[in-house]
Amino acid sequence: MILTMLFFVFIVGLSIGGLLAANRHYPPLFVYVFFVLYFLVSAYIGMIIGMLFPSFLIGFFITEFLVCTATFLFLIAVTLKYHPSLGFFYWQEKIVFILLGSIFFLMGFQWGIFEFRSFFTFFSCLLFGLALFIGLFIQIQMKQKFWRYPLAVFLPCIWLFLITLIKLF
Repeated sequence: MILTMLFFVFIVGLSIGGLLAANRHYPPLFVYVFFVLYFLVSAYIGMIIGMLFPSFLIGFFITEFLVCTATFLFLIAVTLKYHPSLGFFYWQEKIVFILLGSIFFLMGFQWGIFEFRSFFTFFSCLLFGLALFIGLFIQIQMKQKFWRYPLAVFLPCIWLFLITLIKLF
C-alpha cells in the first residue's frame, strides 16, 4: 500500500513536470518551488484533516476512488484548457490549479486516514520534487525528438491516465 501511494506520487510528479515543458519557454525555478510547496501544503492539510477521521469509517477504496476521480477531472480540465503558447498551467486558468490542489489534498487525506504522519508527507514531497525535474527532462527530450507532432505535448496526460486507471482497479 505504501509503495503504490509513493509510486502514484512519483507518476503525478512526472506528469506535471512533463506538462510544464509544454510552454514555449521553459519555466523558471520559481514555478518548481511553487508546485512543490503547493503539493506540500495541500497534502499536509489533507493529512491533518484525515487524521481526524477513523480509518474504519472511510475505507481505502473510497479514498482511492476520490483520488482517481479528482485525477480524471484534472486530466479533462488540462486537456480542454491547453493553450499552445501558454501551455497547460497559466495563471488566468484557476480551475486547473484547484483540481490539482484537490488531488494533493485527497492524497494527504488518504495518508492521514492510514496514519502516515509528517515524515511520510515530507518524503513524498521530496519524491514529488524529484519526479517533477525528471518529468520535465523526459518531456523536453520527447519534445525535441517529436517536434513535428503537436500532440506530443499530451504524452504526460496519457501516462497519468494509464496509471490512474491501474490505480482504480
